[in-house]
Amino acid sequence: MVNQEDPRVVRTRQLIREAFRELLQHKGFDAITIKDIAQRATINRATFYVHYEDKYALLDEIIEQAFVKMIPGQVTNAQEFTDEICSQLILMTYSYIVDFYQICRMDSKSIATLVDSKIKKMLRQIIEDIFLKGDDRQQARMVSAMTASAIYSAAYDWLIFGESDRPDLLVDIVRPYVMNGLGLHRN
Repeated sequence: MVNQEDPRVVRTRQLIREAFRELLQHKGFDAITIKDIAQRATINRATFYVHYEDKYALLDEIIEQAFVKMIPGQVTNAQEFTDEICSQLILMTYSYIVDFYQICRMDSKSIATLVDSKIKKMLRQIIEDIFLKGDDRQQARMVSAMTASAIYSAAYDWLIFGESDRPDLLVDIVRPYVMNGLGLHRN
């Protein structure tokens, strides 16, 4: 087993992630091979496999690390789902989608599906953690699934069809629907 805290391991994983990100900007996900990643990272293929099972595991880690870095402390420490928390989640999700889709060539359905699925899952977990502080587990799970889907779908649709330079307007449109649906909207 690889010692994840060994500086050489940390550096090698960083090289692999950077190489993969660079390749995503120039090549479609489906066209990227482990050989491509290894060559760009100046390692051999065997070394890649010591660190990652495949390019899907690498993509999963990159998505998660980037998303977690964007979570505001106020959201992480939230005791209840408020208008402000909802607004922050909408903006954070939209920003993540914009950043990811600008960095990567999203000409592949497979990568878009993987990214969308991973983001929805993480967003759902954040919301569920907030709801679990006050509700029963089953209700928290269902409500967080619906809320995460609404936020993600609206943010994604805004990128594709909306006024992408107006995330504030996105929040003004989406937050009331989410909060009213939860019975939490305050006038």
